[in-house]
Amino acid sequence: MTIAILPCRFPFGRTLLLGCILLGLMISLSAAASDDQITNITAPMKGYAVLNFSLPSQVVVEPETIDEADYAAGREVKASMRLNDSRVSIHIIYPCQIPQRELKPAELIPLLKEYNSALVDAKYNDTMQSQALWGQVENQILFAYQPVNQAVVLVLMDGNMNEKIMTSFLENLSIGINEGTTPLTPGYCPDTTVAAATTTNQTPAVTNPAASLAAEKTTPAETRADSLSSAKEKMAADMEAAKEKLAAAKERMKGF
Repeated sequence: MTIAILPCRFPFGRTLLLGCILLGLMISLSAAASDDQITNITAPMKGYAVLNFSLPSQVVVEPETIDEADYAAGREVKASMRLNDSRVSIHIIYPCQIPQRELKPAELIPLLKEYNSALVDAKYNDTMQSQALWGQVENQILFAYQPVNQAVVLVLMDGNMNEKIMTSFLENLSIGINEGTTPLTPGYCPDTTVAAATTTNQTPAVTNPAASLAAEKTTPAETRADSLSSAKEKMAADMEAAKEKLAAAKERMKGF
């Protein structure tokens, strides 16, 4: 932290000089305290999921839309916002052909291309040791992951977004998917029967996109504790690797 000393020019000697130094110190400490304040934001997404993230309080968050939409092979629930005027869009993709298992990052690519033809030209990095797929399309950073079998989350961020804001947003982002609901109504998908959604004994599956963790099975408390500790360590490693990829991508996009 840099301590600012305000200029003071009074003929009253050391007492006022000391007062000016203390005033500058108080202002600096106040600014530092303000910088450390965090704002938590929660937004329901049409009953299908709950979006939650945290950002430094000085970041201006401008919500835009939360909506449902069709695409050729399924449906999506999407939300968009601006963070200090840089757009972020979050897409929860529900394909008609529901995967029956957790997909590896590279296996998400065909699904994304089917969702939006613009993603055919994206440059993907599926070699990172992470459960998320990272990439770049035009001037946007993207990552995708599969929080539950029935849905894939895609996040698109302006490539010119402040790096500190971007990493803070990703580190504190969680999306709770309500597995008891789906926008795929019966008869929507051709040659496919989608059962009506039920909410009996269903709870949202909360995930972090930087390291989306598979849903816990019933295990002894000691095993769950060990798994959680290991997951936290992996999440930290994933975020460090992701920060390096984000920095490299931003450097490449300076030429656009």
